[in-house]
Amino acid sequence: MSTMAIRRVFLPTVRSSTAAIAHHRHRRCFGDKRGASASFGTTSPVGRALERSNDAAPAPAPAVARARPRVVILGSGWAGFTLARRLDKSIYDVRVISPANHFLFTPLLPSTAVGTLEFRAIQEPVRTIDGLDKYYHAKATSIDLDGRRVTCEDSYKKGAAFDVTYDYLCVAGGMKSNTFHVQNVDELEGTVVFFLKHLYHARQIRNRILECFERATNPTITAEQRDRLLSFIVVGGGPTSCEFMSELHDFIIKDVAKWYPDLIGYIKLTLVEAGPGILGSFDKALSDYYVKQLIQKNIDVRLNTAVRGIDVRAIEGCPRFTVAKFDDFELPFGTMVWSAGLAPVNLVANSCLKLEGGRISVDDYLRVPDTRGRVFALGDCASSPDHLPPTATVAEQQALYLADCFNKYYSKFDVLERKNDDVELPLPGNVTPYLMPWNILSFMNRLFCKSSPEFQYMNRGAMASMGMGGGVTDLKKTNLPAPKTTLSGRVAYLVWSSTYLTKQLSIQNMILIPMYWFKALVFGRDISKF
Repeated sequence: MSTMAIRRVFLPTVRSSTAAIAHHRHRRCFGDKRGASASFGTTSPVGRALERSNDAAPAPAPAVARARPRVVILGSGWAGFTLARRLDKSIYDVRVISPANHFLFTPLLPSTAVGTLEFRAIQEPVRTIDGLDKYYHAKATSIDLDGRRVTCEDSYKKGAAFDVTYDYLCVAGGMKSNTFHVQNVDELEGTVVFFLKHLYHARQIRNRILECFERATNPTITAEQRDRLLSFIVVGGGPTSCEFMSELHDFIIKDVAKWYPDLIGYIKLTLVEAGPGILGSFDKALSDYYVKQLIQKNIDVRLNTAVRGIDVRAIEGCPRFTVAKFDDFELPFGTMVWSAGLAPVNLVANSCLKLEGGRISVDDYLRVPDTRGRVFALGDCASSPDHLPPTATVAEQQALYLADCFNKYYSKFDVLERKNDDVELPLPGNVTPYLMPWNILSFMNRLFCKSSPEFQYMNRGAMASMGMGGGVTDLKKTNLPAPKTTLSGRVAYLVWSSTYLTKQLSIQNMILIPMYWFKALVFGRDISKF
């Protein structure tokens, strides 16, 4: 083989090795001075051939690409996934750390818990992000600000830890369900009490609901046990709780009534809210309308009612008879879905970052104080100066803003240069807010929004479904170029379904979701338990 042929064959390997060195920590890369033969070893045929080739005619050193700053993103939700997709991979080495290897389209999660939609239709794998340098299926456990590294625990090997260094860190770990230390909620979670924040939660709920119906048909079940199994309690009055209750009601009247006709008269649905009303962020008229519709569906709505605890009692034939305790009454139940509040995840709660109400305090540029602009927080886990709510639309807009800051402005700062280690990251220039919900209409953002260096949240309105064919939409406070009004009923459902369908990130899900809607409407939902 000629000298030039050998160089052409193995030169890419040299560049790959150099790139690997460049990715180690955040310093400039000067290449491997040993040459290509060192990669293969001098004892191998390839190494000896390269040595002879180099001795005969030394090859010129290949051009070494400049190392890219490493941006490590914690989380794969609305904030983390959106940021990872939008960062320019030719400028940054982008790495994602998350125990969930997918992005979840949370507004449609309640539909999966009863089979209206299937789980895979509302998720996007993290590894499908174009140009992503690395994904770690792990849970971040601690952050070392001085060493600029994140310690992670392997999702598949408990106790196995490893470190990931960063030049910029973006914390988008979200929040977890808050049990408010109510008796036995944590202890019974996953058996009769369920949260509704992740896909595995929806799968647990779906299996438990079907289990309750199947067990209630068995002749060995007493009337008391049957009534408990067929009592479903939803705790919380937010959109997730209300939408799940509506979906559960649809499932019962359209599918359970067909396949379990003997049980219909014993089913009891109860929605419990500690506050004076549901859908607190919506216009009061819409909130009252939603309550009225739930009551018309024979759903017991209990406002100003808080769960005080859960008793596990032993009765004849049932050693684990669960009863929810309230101030002035008790209610046996077979399934409780808890969606009553948010609490910080362990990483955030145990970190050295400044917290405000359990969320990481950030400035107007989403920077964490006292980190020289090297650490950012966004999404549910971030508390901004204007105290924005922990919603998907806030997280998405924050990610889009931060991606623009990185791509347009922060890329001009040499964070890899040692002399800049203690230099504050310069503030960004003007960034146009993302008012329009769809990328295809992003050109309209400049028409209706004023650019600013600080993050600006644009209100896109609020929506909640009410099962198949119903819903509420609040546009009274929206910044969209739309009438400042409210919608309810079928029109609101059309707005809700069309908006979320067109916001899917893949053509595949845009096709699957209406197919499952059609299947549920015409053929019914699947009642198989597996």
